Amino acid sequence: LRAGRAVPAADLYRQGALQGDGVAARKLGLLLDDHLVRPESYGNAISWFERACTLRDVVGCHNAGVAFEYGQSGAVKDLTKAFAFYSEAAECGYMQSQYNLASLYSNNYVSPPNSIEGYKWMLLAQQQASACQASELCRWVLADPPGHRQKLESLLSPEQIERSKSLIESWKPRR
Repeated sequence: LRAGRAVPAADLYRQGALQGDGVAARKLGLLLDDHLVRPESYGNAISWFERACTLRDVVGCHNAGVAFEYGQSGAVKDLTKAFAFYSEAAECGYMQSQYNLASLYSNNYVSPPNSIEGYKWMLLAQQQASACQASELCRWVLADPPGHRQKLESLLSPEQIERSKSLIESWKPRR
């Protein structure tokens, strides 16, 4: 791929993905998303992101979540599926999925609503972001320009905020 040969790279990624390599499946999905290879030859990006997730690639799970949240990469918008894929990655400790889960809760896209759980995910994402403040993404998560943290806090009593914080103390990434 670095030599500018996307098709041979895609062929190798497909071969790796079919042999159980989740990173290869995700990378093939990214090639498709970037329009570097044709979907007629390789399928759509979402199928490879889903396969990556099945093969335990956390970033692939996150990418599938994004695809379903926004209806892109060959996915039809489906917030229930977005929630499921984000949850998979968030439970494994992936900061971006933790933040996106908090966003879904904040925007009331999760049924039943659960602001305590949403706030937990926001705090976990920001906890991780505080350790990488040199990164633009981490600074963005900490700044929270959309205001999801404030929105979630406004829905919670002080006791519920403490409940969210206590959930964090016992939380551990799944893998």
